Amino acid sequence: MLTLLFSSVSYGASVQQSRSEPLAAIPAAQTSAFGTWQQPSNELELPNLQGQSLSFADQYQNKLIGEWSLQNINGRTKMEHDPWIQETIKAMTWRLNAQARQQAPLALVIIDNPSINAFAAPGGIIGINTGTILAADSMDELASVVAHEVAHISQRHYESGADARKKALLMQIGGMLAAIAASAVDGDAAAAVMMGSQTATMNSSMAFSRSNEREADRVGMQIMTQAGYDPRAMPSFFATMNQKSQLNQIENRYLPSFARSHPLSNERLSESQARAQRYAPLSLTQQQRHQALFDLLYWRVQVMGKHTSETALTTAANSSNGAKLALMYWYSQQQRFDDADKLMKELSALPASQLQILEPLLSITYSQVLSEQNRWQQAVEVLSAQQRLYPERRDLRLYLAEALTSNNQPLQAQALLKPLTQEQASDRYAWQSLQLANEKLAKMSNSASIKAIATINALRYRSHDQLWNGRYDSALTSLTQAEQLAKQMPNPSSRSPLLASIKKEITEVKTAQDFKP
Repeated sequence: MLTLLFSSVSYGASVQQSRSEPLAAIPAAQTSAFGTWQQPSNELELPNLQGQSLSFADQYQNKLIGEWSLQNINGRTKMEHDPWIQETIKAMTWRLNAQARQQAPLALVIIDNPSINAFAAPGGIIGINTGTILAADSMDELASVVAHEVAHISQRHYESGADARKKALLMQIGGMLAAIAASAVDGDAAAAVMMGSQTATMNSSMAFSRSNEREADRVGMQIMTQAGYDPRAMPSFFATMNQKSQLNQIENRYLPSFARSHPLSNERLSESQARAQRYAPLSLTQQQRHQALFDLLYWRVQVMGKHTSETALTTAANSSNGAKLALMYWYSQQQRFDDADKLMKELSALPASQLQILEPLLSITYSQVLSEQNRWQQAVEVLSAQQRLYPERRDLRLYLAEALTSNNQPLQAQALLKPLTQEQASDRYAWQSLQLANEKLAKMSNSASIKAIATINALRYRSHDQLWNGRYDSALTSLTQAEQLAKQMPNPSSRSPLLASIKKEITEVKTAQDFKP
């Protein structure tokens, strides 16, 4: 189901104030933020999910729609690209998705926008606003939003059925993209766009939509439980959103799209609260682990999105290590390196069990402090130590590749980056990093052949980023330039494979440009 959830709702200062509560110490054996989760009871079983036998043609069509939607979303919104934030939300999202679907999501989109909003699109795109992260009180509440959207995808709401419903789906895709673009300027404008785009579909399918919502609540809670999160967080967060919707009605503002596309009646809220109480509470260890990670995430989002101030960070840092890390980063951006180093020494003196909670974000933040001072070799050493411990982590590869490129080691950077683009073709951050690595290689090399190949590859990698940003003409221009340079190469053994790759990439861009859902 393609849905707009929690759109255009402002959040209050009371949310931020609750972050300064001290975190209880966690036993060393339980401290890894991405470690194994306690397995849920075998009595909890997801229902048989409908429509598991989509034809190959339908699956391919959904994939094309998902890629088209992703390219358009990337081109219309301001994204939060910080690799650690991406890795943290992705780990949670993929874990939730794995409880109900064999296929991984096509992409996770984190939109840098203060409104409370999340959505799911056909093909397996899951999107969430930074405002949703900042409005949540816990990792469990954040997981409840994502689990709800995963349930919509797993149940394929609006993806199968009558042709009229499929037409409604395409109308909602257009409405979603328009609302995302509008919300970057004006939340009420986004609500107005959604109201216009959804009126035709909602009038005929509101009852069906309510049925979908109850099913997404039920399946979402089971997904949460099996992934190790507290299902009670779902009705808790929904109740907060319902309260905000009622406040908007009193103030004669547009209702958020959550109130229309996710109708939250008192009956549905009561049902979800009653259902959540049937589940066993999380252990204290699980709660502490979730809260420790959420503390890091909350303050990282605050500082990376420039949503906070020195006063807020300094106050919260008295009881929050997440705020201390954010303050260290903030100091580096202000060129206050002595203050940043003091915080690093203070954090490094923590007991090993608490240090383990902070890694790898502690090393990542310190490497950024070093990078701001052009101390690239030291940044490489700090990040390399963590990357050896967590070789599978995308964020460490990206940070380390950036440091390596800046430290005149572009070939080593490429070796880290290429697997990321092979795993996910839409990884724009990796494509941009590969472009920079090849530009550096072209400047450094004394070989005319290596310079030419590196320049051609930089253009090719730039075209991939432009493709996934929906800038098809720019991507074709980059590839045309790369093709002209490749044709000038005297060595056929180097020229032929490059031209073959460029020809294939031109075809891919033209196919994407011509696709219309």
